Amino acid sequence: MHDLSSADYAVLILLKNEGREISNTELNRVHGFSLVGPACARLNATGYIVSDTSRRPYKHNLTDSGAKLLDQPISIDDDSVAPRTKRSLGEKMLWAALLSIHNVRSSTATPIPLEERIRSAYGDLAAKPGAWIDLAQLRPLLAGTTRAEQDRALVRLLEFDDVRLEPEPHRHRLGDEDRAAAVRIGGEDRHKLAIGVR
Repeated sequence: MHDLSSADYAVLILLKNEGREISNTELNRVHGFSLVGPACARLNATGYIVSDTSRRPYKHNLTDSGAKLLDQPISIDDDSVAPRTKRSLGEKMLWAALLSIHNVRSSTATPIPLEERIRSAYGDLAAKPGAWIDLAQLRPLLAGTTRAEQDRALVRLLEFDDVRLEPEPHRHRLGDEDRAAAVRIGGEDRHKLAIGVR
């Protein structure tokens, strides 16, 4: 078991809640920080997250092992990253509250099948049944699940006659978020989802 600090756990919980790959640009815009340097390297070394550092902005995602770690109650006795740096009482109370909320949700939540969550999220996004939506719109609504879980659920949904997953026909319209959100099926990236097709 890797020693994790409260800040490390906070990053893992945030990535779990996002439920998708997220770039440093978006992390900084939405949450006020970027994951770089030693903190990024340390979390990748644990195997709990995977980061694409091949180009900037870096992109990060929670791994299956990270998700499994967060399925268990979390406790933090002390920070292991900077033992000489003592956190204030207020910071300790903040982390305790954060982890308490996480642990309560983990222990009491009744899981809803991910396929049902996808259908529900699609209904919120689509103008009408059978209309196409982008997977880049869908994934943020599946917080608390890993990218791998989402991909498997999307593939399972293809077993139903009313579900379609297709590539974007106009590739020049694809942005970085569209490419990142694609699910790869049969050697092909699929970017768009339709449910309720007749």
